Amino acid sequence: MSHLFFPADNSGERRSGQAMLEYVLVFVALLGLVAVLSLFLYAVKTQSDRTMDLVGSEYP
Repeated sequence: MSHLFFPADNSGERRSGQAMLEYVLVFVALLGLVAVLSLFLYAVKTQSDRTMDLVGSEYP
């Protein structure tokens, strides 16, 4: 059954390069996800600070 997925040719280094490319793409995707989530966290924290300032103000 492995001959269906890995044909018997000399493309061993090609498969290794493909695996490295997949790892790099996953790493870049995770890095982008962390960046987007950190921006979201910053926006929520900023908005909650504004809300706390309004609630804590002594303006009637």
